[in-house]
Amino acid sequence: MSDNKDKKTPTRMISARITRRDFVSGSLVGSGAALLTAKAPGLISSAMASSQNVASEFPQTIPLPLTGLTKDWTGPGGVGDYGEANGDIHSDVNRAHAFRNSDFKQQVQNATALNETYDLVIVGSGFAGCAAAYTYLKEHPTAKVLIFDNHDIFGGEARHNEFEVDGYKLWGPQGSTGAVWPLDNAKKIGMYSHIWEELGLPTELEWQSPENSKLKIPFDTYSPMHLSWESVDLGWFHDSTGMAINPWKNRFRDVPIDDQTKQDLIWMELYRQPPERQDWAEWLDSMTYKEFLVNEMGIDNPAIDEYLNPFAAAMGTGLGTDAISAFQAFNFVQPGVNQYGRAFGRLLGEGDPLLGIGDATDYIYLASFPGGNTGILRHIVHRLIPGIFGKATTINEIISNPIDWDVIDRPRQSARMRLSSLVVNVKHDGPAESSEGVLVTYLKGGEMYRVTARNVIMAGQQHLNKRVVSDLPARYKEAMESFHHSPMMVINVALRNWKFMEKLGVASVRWFEDDFGWFTTLRRQMILDGQEPMPLDPNKPTVLTMYNSFCLPGMPFDQQCVAARMKMFSMTYAEIEAKVIQQFTKMFSEGGFNAEKDIAGITVNRQGHGYLVTPPGFFFGKNGNPAPSDVIRENHGRIAFAHSELKGYQMWEGAVHEGERAAQSII
Repeated sequence: MSDNKDKKTPTRMISARITRRDFVSGSLVGSGAALLTAKAPGLISSAMASSQNVASEFPQTIPLPLTGLTKDWTGPGGVGDYGEANGDIHSDVNRAHAFRNSDFKQQVQNATALNETYDLVIVGSGFAGCAAAYTYLKEHPTAKVLIFDNHDIFGGEARHNEFEVDGYKLWGPQGSTGAVWPLDNAKKIGMYSHIWEELGLPTELEWQSPENSKLKIPFDTYSPMHLSWESVDLGWFHDSTGMAINPWKNRFRDVPIDDQTKQDLIWMELYRQPPERQDWAEWLDSMTYKEFLVNEMGIDNPAIDEYLNPFAAAMGTGLGTDAISAFQAFNFVQPGVNQYGRAFGRLLGEGDPLLGIGDATDYIYLASFPGGNTGILRHIVHRLIPGIFGKATTINEIISNPIDWDVIDRPRQSARMRLSSLVVNVKHDGPAESSEGVLVTYLKGGEMYRVTARNVIMAGQQHLNKRVVSDLPARYKEAMESFHHSPMMVINVALRNWKFMEKLGVASVRWFEDDFGWFTTLRRQMILDGQEPMPLDPNKPTVLTMYNSFCLPGMPFDQQCVAARMKMFSMTYAEIEAKVIQQFTKMFSEGGFNAEKDIAGITVNRQGHGYLVTPPGFFFGKNGNPAPSDVIRENHGRIAFAHSELKGYQMWEGAVHEGERAAQSII
């Protein structure tokens, strides 16, 4: 593996500075802790009748201004090119919220017009934006394409954290991770992109086997959360009773929950005969997942909601059972509702569209590169800008070689990227129906600049598009108002060893009662170029990843999104770090865990608008009106829109599909 640039921030080491002063009766002291432990109804006043009121008033209650955040808030990002780009860092948030809170009209008018005209400008360098550029350049290889991004590095949520621990290079995802696998099965359910094979990614995969361990260790992060609990050595931790090993195996004998909850958990797994109806998908989209659980499965149990909420949110729905459409719960194979794949197949007389051989979770899973889907994204960028990873030719080199910053925005190459550049205004140069070009104004280094494009693809989320595209017709804005996003905090903990997990007999752990975090797991790595990218030995270093959601049931879903985001933003890095240490110490100390010795570094990746939240009616529209995604997919003059959220679910495959569609609509 190649070394990365020395200029980036080193991994933060745990030190004795975290003392008892940081803890009082088990709770963190600090301005962010008040929000962290507040009850949901208290987060937002009942007088706030709309999400607009929430957005304008709620930030006044948090201690950190959203335009004055500092490096202390972001915390360390590990080593390498991503070392100062761990999620939405302070500078990203400051730029974005300065735009949201400011009136740039005069500055836009006075922007410096650069003598730059492009065939295509793309706003957003995630999967959708990069796939759009890739598709366009396949048809027009000599065209000039410019990709903008507010962040300091490309990729959107497809970025990773890198660590160097005791001579080993380690990775953990910042967000996006997992490709539906095996490929043949992915093709059958429509969760596949031909770009995988075009990029030369492997069509068959081999995973490492653990050394010096008999634990059952999963292949991916999500399956052991619930989907495939039988394939992993899973621990459930409760403060009162400690670690229960493989609780499903012994009917939750060592778990402090009541008999009704135990029966409801088992019933979730046994539910196999949902109502069969021709309009099953539209019907599911007419109700929340909670309503399906209560009315169709007969489960009306707050303990089950508390069990499902963080799992559903982290899988990709963003919030919990009370907020999301039951059809979205189906998309992310949530218990009970996932059986509609089988029922739908019988109705059509075609067998189960999910291959016809039983529960899809038994034969479809997610394949993840060491740093998540960063490995896929970097392969696309490698095609767009040759030489961006030096002379990389192998998978490992493309994943790990340092970025050559000198080529990323070099004149006279077909594809260019302009990072740390916040696009603040996009509009046609004249009436949209007859314009010959689009004016794109962006903020970089405190100055406003303008370029001209023959066509534009907005490959970012709709909460930005509705503000940035200034000549947007009202029906587009109305559709974009339907898109609301919940935050996600992805934490990577670099460990010097995991002997304590081996001793306890757990490869994955779910914990309860604590209001910070809920799950983490070991995972096997792919064998890439004949090599193990990271060790899998309890005596050697590894990374544990936590997908922390912020479900706040009891308020309207749009208010939950805002309150959850403010709750996440209110926390400083120091508070988060201390919370992780506190939780790990509680769970793992009986196995010999010692934070001072065993933790090599902690990175925090805040994704402020991490997941789209889809309430009932999102997918198929309401009252005879088209779904909002259908409106947005129509080009506005020379401007097209592309993002995974137009699919309703944010997977890399869907993002690529939307990028390709938008590029083809322009071609």
